[in-house]
Amino acid sequence: MISISTGLRAGVFIVGCAAATGMSNTGALAQSAPAPTGVWDSDAGETMVIGQTCKIEANGMDGAVGECSWDPSSNGGILTIMNVNAYQPAPVYFNIVWIDEASFSISGDVFHRRQ
Repeated sequence: MISISTGLRAGVFIVGCAAATGMSNTGALAQSAPAPTGVWDSDAGETMVIGQTCKIEANGMDGAVGECSWDPSSNGGILTIMNVNAYQPAPVYFNIVWIDEASFSISGDVFHRRQ
């Protein structure tokens, strides 16, 4: 199971390799969107808690719960939760697209940072 910090270390390694092959650090850093850590509420009433462990909840029931990792892209990334809330642990993938610093979208559902 990979934690967010492990994913971030991998990202730092990739940026270092890109710099070593002649790409500028500025260009490489601009392509890595930050992980959406914190507590997020959707317009549809869902809640996501994202840290080293993650949880998504809808209608008072936990959907996916477990350790999570972040694979960044230029405008978001893939959040993977190793769901232990099932018969056997299995990864659940969420394609996150940043809207602005305080909101992102997952398949059209908009989540806002809880204040």
